[in-house]
Amino acid sequence: MTNSMIPYSFVPGTKAKADEVNANFIALAETIESNRLTSAGDIEELNDILDTKADKTELINEHTVTESNTDLNNYKTKGTYIFSATYKPDNIPKGSSGMLIVTGDEDSVIKQIWFCQDSNPEIYTRDFSGSTWTSWYSHYGILNKANPGYLKLSNGLILQWGYGSASGVYYPVAYTKVACPIFSKQGYGATYARSDTGFVSQTLTSFSIGSSGVFSFLNWIAIGY
Repeated sequence: MTNSMIPYSFVPGTKAKADEVNANFIALAETIESNRLTSAGDIEELNDILDTKADKTELINEHTVTESNTDLNNYKTKGTYIFSATYKPDNIPKGSSGMLIVTGDEDSVIKQIWFCQDSNPEIYTRDFSGSTWTSWYSHYGILNKANPGYLKLSNGLILQWGYGSASGVYYPVAYTKVACPIFSKQGYGATYARSDTGFVSQTLTSFSIGSSGVFSFLNWIAIGY
């Protein structure tokens, strides 16, 4: 029976012709070379596919950081990075733990987005262009839970509040353009036939009231920018 790779087969114990043996060797050599070229072609094609795939930096990977003394200034590779309080990084905008998303391209602009993980989950962003990071910018605003307290929104609006026994108030954060305070005097006296209370002065940094009636303490709120 003739082998599929060689043209001639031989019966054991018989003498083979030289030209038939040569033909078999040639056919076998051609088959081996053909297989080698096919394998090489397959490998080359595979390499071409890998080369034309999307750049690996385009893939967004998630990493839980477990290294100490890291610096957010050094995170310029696209991805999501999770930091616990144990591995708090340097140049963190607020808090001790959170999640960092890095996107963009160092040839143009790299953007970092920081999600705080605390009682006031603010979102901060900043850019890296050329060789410098911009300052962190809060997109939720800055909240100070105190008396007096305030909320600074990202659009420039400032809401402030407080209470106390003094008839004058200095805002925790000074307004620059407009301040609109509202107050409520606490105190009641039945013997007063007439009681008058109102603003004595009002500026971008403070206000004061005067009262001819019973004055115990003052609740106030102000809005402006």
